[in-house]
Amino acid sequence: MLSTKTASVLNILVNQYVQTAVPVASEDIARLSRTKVSSSTVRNAMSQLTEEGYISRPHVSAGGIPSDLGYRHYLESIEEVPELPAEERRRIHHTLDRADLDGDAWSRQCATILSGITANLSIVTVPRSISPRVKQIQLVYLTECLALLIVVLQEARLLRRLLPLEDSVAANELDRSASKLNEYLGGLSHTEIESNSLELSSLEERVKRDTSDMMREAESGGLLDHHMDGLRLLLNQPEFSHSNRARELVEMSEERVLVEGVLSETPDANELAIYIGGENRHEALRSFGVILCRYGMPNHVGGTICVVGPTRMDYAEAISGVRYLSSVMSRLVVDVLGAGYVDHADHSSMSANGEI
Repeated sequence: MLSTKTASVLNILVNQYVQTAVPVASEDIARLSRTKVSSSTVRNAMSQLTEEGYISRPHVSAGGIPSDLGYRHYLESIEEVPELPAEERRRIHHTLDRADLDGDAWSRQCATILSGITANLSIVTVPRSISPRVKQIQLVYLTECLALLIVVLQEARLLRRLLPLEDSVAANELDRSASKLNEYLGGLSHTEIESNSLELSSLEERVKRDTSDMMREAESGGLLDHHMDGLRLLLNQPEFSHSNRARELVEMSEERVLVEGVLSETPDANELAIYIGGENRHEALRSFGVILCRYGMPNHVGGTICVVGPTRMDYAEAISGVRYLSSVMSRLVVDVLGAGYVDHADHSSMSANGEI
């Protein structure tokens, strides 16, 4: 347990190192302290911090650099993370509240906003349902022998597939078939669609089968659909000024090692998770700070919002950004799905378990 004075020295050191990326000298800490403290007192505190693993120093007279343990102590000493400025919050609402955006577009915009706030890499997954359900089926006429099948899921996600037609079909016939299928299949999951016996034309049967196939693929897909932004901002950080480290980061990004490692750390509930350096389970992330939070409706539909930066990142700023955007994205998901989705999903779940 650190004394109040020693903890204060550590927090000043971390704050200064986050801003400058330069080892912090005892004279600088004494100058920045709110209470009058001598350089010798600071040096003694720094010696203790070094011995106990909170900071590292190349030699006794050198400035200090926070360790993972030092960052963790600093993080836990923050009593209250400040909210984003009101103007920033208004800008986020204006950007994300546009009616023409779907889940994919929200996620892309969210990643751009978050990387701008934190000057680091952001990753935002597209909202995905545990059991996707049909909101609307559309058949778009392209030629007499080709249509575009669009399945709009209740989680504000679009699935698309070209649909070759065996016989010439007019646009109004496609509209009638889509209307009929929406009446029969709206609100159903792919398993419910597959088990549904209906009197359908050959075209409608084909659309039903393709809809079910696309939904099954969407449910069982491997790496979640996601948007990443701010790699250039992360590469601008002093930690990546050496070409080797920058190249390694780009390679991890292109090979999806970085994304897979980050998303494997996502907490189950809509809670914030913070991993500093060696706290990350994935080896590729052990020189990074990672902040993640789920958004959406627990046990129904949602995604992950994440910031990846050097361990020296401004944690308070990143946390405030992740928290706020998580709350906005959760509200958007609820607004789009509405209470009816939850009621329908709960009803289906209870029916499957024989409880009603």
